[in-house]
Amino acid sequence: MKTGARAHPTLESLFRALDDEGVVWSLLRGEADLALPEGDVDLLVAPQHVPRLRRIAVGLGFAPVPAWGYGSHAFFVSYDAAADLWLKLDVVTELAFGSDYALATGAEAGCLERRQRVDGLPVLSDDDAFWTLLLHRLLDKGDVGSRDAARLPALAERARTDGMLARTVDSLCPPGWSAGRIVAAASKSEWASLAALGPELAASWRQARRADVRRRTLANRSRRWSGKLLRWRRRRGLRVALLAPDGAGKSTLTSGVQDAFYFPVRSINMGLYQVRRPRGRGHVPGLGLTRQLSRQWAGWLEGAYHQRRGRLVLFDRYAYDALLPTRFRYSRLGKARRWLLAHACPAPELVVMLDAPGEVLYERKGEKTAALLETQRQAYRALLSRLPRAVVVDASREAEEVRPEVTAIIWREYVRRWSRRYSNRDEDTA
Repeated sequence: MKTGARAHPTLESLFRALDDEGVVWSLLRGEADLALPEGDVDLLVAPQHVPRLRRIAVGLGFAPVPAWGYGSHAFFVSYDAAADLWLKLDVVTELAFGSDYALATGAEAGCLERRQRVDGLPVLSDDDAFWTLLLHRLLDKGDVGSRDAARLPALAERARTDGMLARTVDSLCPPGWSAGRIVAAASKSEWASLAALGPELAASWRQARRADVRRRTLANRSRRWSGKLLRWRRRRGLRVALLAPDGAGKSTLTSGVQDAFYFPVRSINMGLYQVRRPRGRGHVPGLGLTRQLSRQWAGWLEGAYHQRRGRLVLFDRYAYDALLPTRFRYSRLGKARRWLLAHACPAPELVVMLDAPGEVLYERKGEKTAALLETQRQAYRALLSRLPRAVVVDASREAEEVRPEVTAIIWREYVRRWSRRYSNRDEDTA
């Protein structure tokens, strides 16, 4: 397979592995934009080979993103830290269009048989590429779009009116339209008339194949509604604790991840001493500890809720801070209090420490002293050896170097967790 610089390296590795393992597949569109794809990479795959594709994709760092009610669509996402780029595969086993993917063509097997190789990549024949792209634009998007308007006239020159997809469209066209007229309109770039055709074609299609459309609509809507419940169990997000001395860049990192991460992000401050209350005559023993424990549990429960909703939760600090040494000498009761605080909440799925020398931290913020910041830094490093799934990241670099590395670390945890349920489903009947 000769892809050269045509495809992003991860995509090139994926495509090569699919061919090497005998997967029957084809690019649906967008083959000119594979080096740095801005949108989805759309693939058509033989149904019996989807488990094989899933195994290959997971092995290359793609996370299978659970989704329900989207027809035959299966989604896989990967992150390239070097390019700060998200890669998304949209894999289908059938060619179905319109709302609820109810307008099925039944042409997928024939399209895979007629696929051709261009620069080593399997793509649809020009005729199939014309009809699938035009139907996608008219029935899914509602217009042709400037990008595809530049490609469709060239494809129209090689489109047929007697092929399988053309015959299907011809039989479903509203009065006054035919496959021949559609090809002619695309050749002449008559996009307004074709855009107006879209709703009429969809209505005619639904009328002509009423039973099949109703069945598919009901099935996809039912899956979509049930998916709202399944998402709570099978599409959980991740809870990540960010630990670091002052000046390491936790706030900057959190803001950057919130802006660029693939899924929604929520940030929760879990600092132990967010509010300081003066002791007075009316001080009740144990009340301060109760407030701190309540605050920790409130933060953890808020994070658990967002995690269930599929969001990434970033804890700014965590109860683990109570395990760090301080300048105070504690009585047995004080030590017991700090132990209780440190173990107040269950462990997050991942702990990330932003590590930088004390001198660097002092130069950034000018608070405390470089010596004290270095002491805190070493205490954090010692603490991490006692925590499960903890990672140290060099935070002495610029923020735009740190963010992609942390994003990649978090995404690898998504891949590990979301792909586990597929680990025993690798075998398929080719």
